[in-house]
Amino acid sequence: KFIEQFPDEDSPETFGLHPNADLTYRLNEANALFRTMSDTQPKGSGSGGGVSREDVVYDKTSELLGRLPSEYAEDEFKSKI
Repeated sequence: KFIEQFPDEDSPETFGLHPNADLTYRLNEANALFRTMSDTQPKGSGSGGGVSREDVVYDKTSELLGRLPSEYAEDEFKSKI
């Protein structure tokens, strides 16, 4: 029961880091995600048809946007950082 009292995510201050460390970490993770998505896309234009890389990226970003909470307000989130 004692362990259930701890927050789901540790604050950077717990480890002696500045609060901006969490923001930097999240930005780096997001950049790595998009870099990986870009790197894994086919580079050549094949004549085989199929889905274009733009369509793949659009579908993935639509999926990620669909995961955001409905009450997500970017300005409020940024002001809390």
